[in-house]
Amino acid sequence: YIMKTLALILYLFLIYQTSYAQQTTPIEISLNGNQWTVRNSVGNVTNIPAMVPGQIHLDLYNDGKIDEPYYRFNDQEQVWVGLQNWIYSRSFDMSNHSIDYKSVWLKCDGIDTVANISINGDVVGRTDNQHQRYFFDMFNSMTKGPNTIEISFESAAVYSSQRASDYPYSVSAPGVYYPVGNRNFIRKAQSDFGWDWGPAFVPVGIWKDISIVLFEANLGLVTDVVPQVYLHDKNNFIISTLICVQVTTEDPVTIDASVKVDSLKLINSTQQFKVQGMGEKCVRADMLVPTNSSNLELWYPNGYGKPTLYPYEATINIYKNNASSSLVTIERKIGFRHLELVQEPLPDGEKGLSFYFRINGIPVFVKGSNWIPADAFESRVDNQTLHWLLQSAVASHQNMIRVWGGGIYQSDEFYSMCDQLGIMVWQEFMFAVALYPRDTDFLSSVTNEVKHQVRRLSYHASVVLWSGNNENQDIALHSDTQYILDYFLLYDGTVRPALLAEDKSRPYWPSSPSNGYLVVDESRGLVIQRWGESQDVRYGDVHRYDYNDLCTDVTKFPRPRFASEFGFQSYPSFETMRSVSTSGDWDNNSTLMNHRQHHPDGNDQLAKQLERFFHPPDNLNKTKRFSDLIYLTQVVQAICIQAETEHYRRIKNESNAYTMGTLYWQLNDIWQAQSWSSIEYGGRWKLLHNAAVKFYAPLLVSPFQLNDNVTVYIVSDDSIKSYNTVLDIALIQWNDVSGFVPIIIATVYSELLYFGTQQ
Repeated sequence: YIMKTLALILYLFLIYQTSYAQQTTPIEISLNGNQWTVRNSVGNVTNIPAMVPGQIHLDLYNDGKIDEPYYRFNDQEQVWVGLQNWIYSRSFDMSNHSIDYKSVWLKCDGIDTVANISINGDVVGRTDNQHQRYFFDMFNSMTKGPNTIEISFESAAVYSSQRASDYPYSVSAPGVYYPVGNRNFIRKAQSDFGWDWGPAFVPVGIWKDISIVLFEANLGLVTDVVPQVYLHDKNNFIISTLICVQVTTEDPVTIDASVKVDSLKLINSTQQFKVQGMGEKCVRADMLVPTNSSNLELWYPNGYGKPTLYPYEATINIYKNNASSSLVTIERKIGFRHLELVQEPLPDGEKGLSFYFRINGIPVFVKGSNWIPADAFESRVDNQTLHWLLQSAVASHQNMIRVWGGGIYQSDEFYSMCDQLGIMVWQEFMFAVALYPRDTDFLSSVTNEVKHQVRRLSYHASVVLWSGNNENQDIALHSDTQYILDYFLLYDGTVRPALLAEDKSRPYWPSSPSNGYLVVDESRGLVIQRWGESQDVRYGDVHRYDYNDLCTDVTKFPRPRFASEFGFQSYPSFETMRSVSTSGDWDNNSTLMNHRQHHPDGNDQLAKQLERFFHPPDNLNKTKRFSDLIYLTQVVQAICIQAETEHYRRIKNESNAYTMGTLYWQLNDIWQAQSWSSIEYGGRWKLLHNAAVKFYAPLLVSPFQLNDNVTVYIVSDDSIKSYNTVLDIALIQWNDVSGFVPIIIATVYSELLYFGTQQ
């Protein structure tokens, strides 16, 4: 009996050892670095050193082929770069890697944009979407020894023009800053073709990581592990982990998933899933977390509580026939919060709906700004730059950033920093100020883009809203019927269903600005937008710009539910402008300053608004006169945005308003030029950002003048805390000071405290 028992134990041990010995972990071999070279197809640039991640302009600059792209008129001088085709290449050696019984794939996290990829001369794949991740099977094209990879880029400008020319009807994209190109016909950062605040370089390059992945043949590769956290019912949160595997066998495959959050002492038992068939297979492993867990702290936006995050770990094992297996462990940081976008009828039968965010049951007044790409060449944007910009937002009491839809989906580090800082993210899909085609290839590419980006970003607690586009709805509504149909098929027929297939835990907003949806009945397949004037203040969000009137005139300000864009320009500091100019450029109407000003009549608008507040600079010293002009434009910008922001904060409890959010345009800059930003390229705060520290303060005293009357409000973000204080009102007319008003502020958001005639 003892001998039989020992034999059985030994037998089981050998089985276990055999199974364990066959367990592997995918190997990822980075191809990043400086071992690349680049050449152009015409042959006058041959095999210069190149850096990956990177972009062609930076490689040319580093090799001395071009000057710093941002200096003076170099954006014009370097147009030729974006019109040519470029070939990146390097060698790599697989001698030290066993590829027997392995699948070998090329993983491309970001290719900008249209390129053919070859291994040892064999084309293994093609890319045409900057915002998408690609995998290509390269096993049959490589050797166990030395290999060569080439990525041949087509000119994005020429490609997009050809696509537009081949299309059966015209599809417009306003704004022309590049001599060639139709930006709406290519899935690339739209601002690469220039914007009213930025340059047009239309770069190409391997702008994100690229690597070789080796994994068990005839099994599969885990491509996505996405923990989505939301309130499941009144008693439980749920961690719903999406697990996607690219299966490479027709045999049945088992997926074992184990999830744990150690700091909450949460470990779920291994969940097992059976899948069959080649291609992508996705499953969900769910774990409930009681809302009354003793150690559970919720994630709150800045100013409302601590943005608590918890380390999360998922272990995924895929195998078949209890034999060969592949083990993957993924770590994330997750936050628990109950998110709602509240659109409800208003008191007293007032027309329209509310529009505000409620986090963990608390109505949040949004204070924030809009984010544009931080550089025309994204590989120059490091984590230090991101942290400074986002920390600067927090320093000015901001709790939301709107990632504008004409640039890029930001880096993983950006969203992780927002998680840590308590900055909510209004995330747009990358479509802006244009109509777009709706052919099968385009819509298919968009579907893959949405799928990838939602999986990449949806575990972040900071992401609170998906939005379809920037300002495209209004363009469609004022176009012919076919363009309205194009709009519907792209956003409600493609973007929205692709999103909901991946993430139902967050609200989706069709456009910015928008009136939202009139009918959403998923059971009947009915999705009907509330068509109409996109600036209707009774619904949703509005964008508002006024360059002609006095910018402090409160009678000109709208009373919207949510102001997601408003702004006024200024120059960056003299120190910043000096770095990209010469003394001959230092005048508001110089050739360079007019070239840098992409907003129509922008310099004239700056001068006219300045004259409403100050005498124009008249120093005889040209340098001092220009420096004074720059300073005064920043003073005026701060005055303008402070006046409008405080207006929106004052009316959050008032009928015909109930405004619950302000996002001024814009937080950051892409280069050194006149713009709407509060932080210059390079990180220096403008006067506007210093003003934001005050006008976004949690407790705000806000006076304004209307005709001969002065009105004073006090505004509090805190709906619970009471203040017992005295407000000292001083009406000063050089030598006259009057008014001391004792007050008590109870549980109010915004209250009118003083109204009087100016003496």
